[in-house]
Amino acid sequence: MLRSTFLGYKTATSALKVHQNYMDITGQNMANVNTKGYTRQRLDTASFGFTARNLKFSLGGVVIGQGVNSLGVSQYRDPFLDLRYRTAAAKTGDQEVQLEALSDLELFFDEIAKDGLDSQFSDLWNQLQNLANNGSTDPVYQSVVRTSAQVLTQMLNDYAGQMETVRDQQYEYMKNGATVEVNQLLKNISILNQQIKEANIGGNPALELNDERNLLIDKLSSYLDIEVKVEKINIGGDNYVDELSINLKLENGTKVKIVDNKEFAEFKTSENGRDVLFEVTDLDGNNSDLTNEITKGKIGGYIKFLNGKGEYDTTAGVTNSDARGVQYYQNLLDTLANKFATTMNELNREPTHYDSEGVGDVFGADKPLFGSRDGVGTDITAKSIKIHDDWAESKDAYITHTILEPKGNNDDKAAADNILRMIDAFKTDNDFTTEYDGTGSGLFKGTFQEFVSFSVTKLNLQVSETEKTHESYLISEYQIDFERSSLSSVDFNEEGVNLLQYSKSYNAAARLMTTLDEMLDTLINRMGV
Repeated sequence: MLRSTFLGYKTATSALKVHQNYMDITGQNMANVNTKGYTRQRLDTASFGFTARNLKFSLGGVVIGQGVNSLGVSQYRDPFLDLRYRTAAAKTGDQEVQLEALSDLELFFDEIAKDGLDSQFSDLWNQLQNLANNGSTDPVYQSVVRTSAQVLTQMLNDYAGQMETVRDQQYEYMKNGATVEVNQLLKNISILNQQIKEANIGGNPALELNDERNLLIDKLSSYLDIEVKVEKINIGGDNYVDELSINLKLENGTKVKIVDNKEFAEFKTSENGRDVLFEVTDLDGNNSDLTNEITKGKIGGYIKFLNGKGEYDTTAGVTNSDARGVQYYQNLLDTLANKFATTMNELNREPTHYDSEGVGDVFGADKPLFGSRDGVGTDITAKSIKIHDDWAESKDAYITHTILEPKGNNDDKAAADNILRMIDAFKTDNDFTTEYDGTGSGLFKGTFQEFVSFSVTKLNLQVSETEKTHESYLISEYQIDFERSSLSSVDFNEEGVNLLQYSKSYNAAARLMTTLDEMLDTLINRMGV
């Protein structure tokens, strides 16, 4: 059987057309070599040949194909690598936020690089020593002690104020930064979903829009732990469109759909006392509190830092509260201030009864050295501690210098046994617990200055540990992104080789066309009877 005259032309023209498409796509790739988020494109092709389906008789003879056919344009992209990258990005985002926030605390809560609480406790101890050695009732020496104590209270106030500033700053970052950004990303993704769907219906794969959407999804994955699903929907005529949805993965194992094609959820950040709340209005319009279910991504990092109470957490089963965040370090500082003020106030009480050896064993009304800025009856904290008004306004000796029974001579004025008790209190081990009254979980046993070192060391170790974890996650994220880039990004060398290959194939197809023309000319014009 003689092959159809023009069938060879069909083979040649299909090769010309397909290799022209190859070169066009190569040019598109090379043009976007520096475009952020661009995914390398490829032409999907298939051999085109006869089919014997529904034919009455066999074709017979040698059956040769009819050339090549373009099926469409797709991208070099691996969904599994995308999944791995986005999972790693959520872990990195969590540690990144905590590291930055904890480092802000470490900047001022530093007892090594500068004179801080430890130095001021030593100064107050020295001034009490001077008072005991140079006349325990001398108003001048007592005023020096008061000045040193006032500097200590102001330092505690400053530390508490700076912690509150860091807390407010991070809350502002979460509320007006991260939450607003997440909502905008969800909105933009939903808009792109609709645009891509409309383009798919018209036969356009919308690959550039897909690149833009993938960039937004990658960014979203640094804020929340998400799962992306793409479903192909048959719209008839063997035509399909992609519908994308995004689920938010929660700590309890459940998922919340936050994007479904053109619909999207909305998040809100608010305050509940000292805690932060993270709520979602889902696709059905229902509001849910997700504060304790978000443990990854930047949002999870903010929640851990703002709500983390560490050992001070009394709420069983609350995921993020047991992290050591700003509230944990605020509570440590409050515990120190309260324990110090309570101890010194107790030591300054005057005796109303003496034992057989003339030492006071029953003490009268309070004669406090320290008070609270929040008023009488409120707990003394680092933020509220101050010199008591009675001590601040006193022009005479205010500190109780002795608890020995008066003898009615000048020795009473020179006695400094109670000052020495106060000095000993600086070197006495105290039980620091999570409750001011001594109940609750034990934190540390030691002196006031040792507790300062304990608190600072806790912060230093946490920053160091978070830094190492963040670096580990960052390296993992980088390695996965490198794998993605190796597959999806444009390589000039590879595209250059492809261009040469496709150019040669195009020239070969053109030569085939010329050869077929020469054969046909010979057959028609050069064969005589």
